[in-house]
Amino acid sequence: MSYDETIIDQAVRVGQQARTDFLDLRGDQGGVVLSAVAGAGKSYFISETVGIARDHEMRVAVAAPTNEQAFGLVTSIAELNPSVTVTYVPANNVALPAANLRANVVTARPPRAAARAEVVVGTLDKLSDAFIREDLPDFDGLLIDESFQADSARYYAAAAIAPVHLAVGDGGQIEPFSTVQAAERWRGLDENPLQTAVGVLCRNHPQTPVHRFPITRRLDPRAIPVVRCFYAPEHHFGAAVLPGVRKMRLHDAVAPTDRLRRIDGALDLAAADGWTHLELPDAAVLTCDPDSIRLIVECVARLRDRAPQLRCERNPHWHALQPQRIAVGVSHNDQKDLLRVELDQVGLGDVVVNTANKLQGLEFDVVVCWHPLAGLPEADGFHLEPGRAAVLLTRHRHACIVVGRQGDRELVEGVPPATPAFLGHDPDPVLDGWGVHQDVFAALELFRIAL
Repeated sequence: MSYDETIIDQAVRVGQQARTDFLDLRGDQGGVVLSAVAGAGKSYFISETVGIARDHEMRVAVAAPTNEQAFGLVTSIAELNPSVTVTYVPANNVALPAANLRANVVTARPPRAAARAEVVVGTLDKLSDAFIREDLPDFDGLLIDESFQADSARYYAAAAIAPVHLAVGDGGQIEPFSTVQAAERWRGLDENPLQTAVGVLCRNHPQTPVHRFPITRRLDPRAIPVVRCFYAPEHHFGAAVLPGVRKMRLHDAVAPTDRLRRIDGALDLAAADGWTHLELPDAAVLTCDPDSIRLIVECVARLRDRAPQLRCERNPHWHALQPQRIAVGVSHNDQKDLLRVELDQVGLGDVVVNTANKLQGLEFDVVVCWHPLAGLPEADGFHLEPGRAAVLLTRHRHACIVVGRQGDRELVEGVPPATPAFLGHDPDPVLDGWGVHQDVFAALELFRIAL
């Protein structure tokens, strides 16, 4: 047996209750929240809910913050509900990629072509725009995916499209942000446009039922102690897959230098325990630290040289790890660009490299994570933001290799810095991240290797 049936049964019951609450609101007004951890199966839940809503003759709109998320929803809903026509409403300069096309998918261009559609999918921005222009009539229900990533300004704009809402999302991921400096004027207020869709729903309607998915299907039991640091204590969850089901083995290879032997040790630890925290010597460095780039490239190249093989609940037979199933996660675009060049030069062009914002929602077998705090002279709100680290450390199925420096933990030791205070509910990325990173460093202590 590969799965923990107890946890799966619990997740099924929680999902059914959230869906029942949503369906029971029909003819009334209100919302339901389903909070999930990374890899819980949110898209499958939404796709299944769309089919059940159609069985109840509900017209539903499905929205997400970004085009890529909307593309994924179109495919997932269409494949799970082949008898349902899924109508995609794009922006003027956006087209559904060929890989997402299905026989039961149509594109509404202009949006008024979707006026009689039973299931409509699009970004929050596009659906709200089409509704305001009266290209789309009212729907019976609105489902929002990645609703912790959707800011309340977009939610406010789209909310009137339906009287009943189901907000699904991962509370540990990156929250909405703005480059507008004046955004602080709204901090702490109920109408703050940078609240999450879930936040504005729950704070203005405290009677809103909140359900918590108790499962992760992406992560295995080895990942849980570290990943738990990113979620509220009341959100209890476990892995769907049983311990020992996922395995990775590496072939022996000659290591002529002490550095390469240490890298091999880091890879062996990651293969056995699912984690490695590989640390360069303590130093304050630039954002695009050449030593970190070199080490990350060496790790990925050495992983390739050792011909890793995997087996898991999806494929119980040993099979080769494909390079496109390896990802390198970073915090900045310039880090991504430099790593892309270096990986291409050593024949690793199929390895995915991207920022946490772009990796959000994606899944890989092995991830190399450039720690957001690595080599910083001083911790700041951007790098402390807990959602960024949560994304980077929750993309993997088999192993995560965290690359940082030995002095990184000192950035979050002692008394946290003073930060501006605002009346009302005001999450503080510096203070929140301070505590989360302390917990993460402590959880990774067992897997630390100094280079």
